[in-house]
Amino acid sequence: MGDPQASLSKVRAVLAHHGLVDGEAGPLRAGARLLSIGDHFDWGSVADRQNAADAGEALLSWLASHDAEQVVLLGGNHDLARVGELVGVDDVEFARLQVLADRHYWGAKHEDDEAAFFRACAFLPSTEILARDLSAYRASQQLLVKRLLLERRLRLAHAEHGLLFTHAGVTRKALMRLGVDDSSSPELIATTLNRALDDAVDACLRIPKPVPLALPGLHRPADGIGEGDGVLYHRPTFVDDDVWLEPRRFDPRRLPRGLWQVVGHVRDRRCVAALKSWSEPKQHAVGVVRHLIARGDDVVYRHGLPPPRAEVAADAAVMIFIDGAMQECPAERYQLLDVARVN
Repeated sequence: MGDPQASLSKVRAVLAHHGLVDGEAGPLRAGARLLSIGDHFDWGSVADRQNAADAGEALLSWLASHDAEQVVLLGGNHDLARVGELVGVDDVEFARLQVLADRHYWGAKHEDDEAAFFRACAFLPSTEILARDLSAYRASQQLLVKRLLLERRLRLAHAEHGLLFTHAGVTRKALMRLGVDDSSSPELIATTLNRALDDAVDACLRIPKPVPLALPGLHRPADGIGEGDGVLYHRPTFVDDDVWLEPRRFDPRRLPRGLWQVVGHVRDRRCVAALKSWSEPKQHAVGVVRHLIARGDDVVYRHGLPPPRAEVAADAAVMIFIDGAMQECPAERYQLLDVARVN
């Protein structure tokens, strides 16, 4: 399931359409298995904040109530922001800071309003983070995410059917920083990523006064110096060899050769715009599974599943995207990825 940043009723309608749940409040059907690719929080307009806060926490709690073998939970940047950017922030402080952020971001963007925000909040780089990006935060969400991380239930990666599942994908540089060869199996890569997460959780959250969760060389939450960056934030971008690659972007030609990955995080609208001539679709869509294949200097991005493995070069990098903008898409049109169809 791609990023479930949507109302709880929409998420359940999507699952019901695919035959995974019965009724309005029951668990997954016996025998059904589900992986959520991360980002369970923060969606909608200012008017949606209350519903989004309620829905995100209720959804993650409901998913986590299932056995870990039935529901696999991966963390996204919005999930880890609860114990990263906003670790230690209570509801009173958040509400106070969000008022200041809203006044600047949604207002006339006066410098005085921005300065007032930074005087009150030295640990974030912009008003946009509280006004839009992390707009539906509650301290109870932080407690939930922290508990799931400490219990080793919320993971960074999963491997199955020859596929590596992460929120936003891994590049060869990320694997090098992990000390893993880029020809390693999805299982080894997932195990190593999860071990790095567990080490960071133990170092940052198992102490009397938790500090922002960060994974050196892999994931850096936003702070007073700059935006967050790393494997939970980055997305593929067309790169001219004469153009400097911006932060939070990666060159798809630097993906691990031969590795098939499944990711969320980035919607078709962003992919079509960012990949430019590498994108065959010139108009974006919602609800669709898409894929990218990179081999050498050749990159192509298309809607739909990739060709069968037997038809793809063994040294090609394949990335399957499953964030279909759930809140914007009718439930009956939202595609889930059936991994059995990726062959």
